[in-house]
Amino acid sequence: MAEEAKEEAQKQISKTKKGGKKKFLLFLIIGVLIIALAGGVVALLTSKKEGKEKGKELHHKNTIIYSMEPVVVNLFDPTGKRYLQVRLALELENKKLEEEIKHNEPKIKDIIITTLSSKTPEEVLQPSAKELIKNELLHKINSVLGEEIVLNIYITQYIVE
Repeated sequence: MAEEAKEEAQKQISKTKKGGKKKFLLFLIIGVLIIALAGGVVALLTSKKEGKEKGKELHHKNTIIYSMEPVVVNLFDPTGKRYLQVRLALELENKKLEEEIKHNEPKIKDIIITTLSSKTPEEVLQPSAKELIKNELLHKINSVLGEEIVLNIYITQYIVE
């Protein structure tokens, strides 16, 4: 009788162990499905954003780039020995606007020189300096021209000495 009770207890323990394995396997499968579903949602949202960005790129596909001569300015430095050489390219909506840029090039160069010569060496050497300079110049150039003629500014050369 004692042996039968032991055998019965062992059967109960082995059934419990098998049930535990099944539960673990069930939770593992559910976890993998949740992770896969979350990954699919993220991929779907990311592809929608990329589609919007591609649409913007197509909008600017017919633009032209107007390259300017390099501009060298003394930086705002007490020693007066630091300078910045920068070459810019302006993105314009169409060829007709290129003539307007050529006509207003002295104004544009004045804006560039005035803006850049007010910068300290520390300002132009920081990691985000180029992006800040591009945004500032874009805003100032478009405000002087009276409308948003320049779509974007590209820095094609950037030397700090």
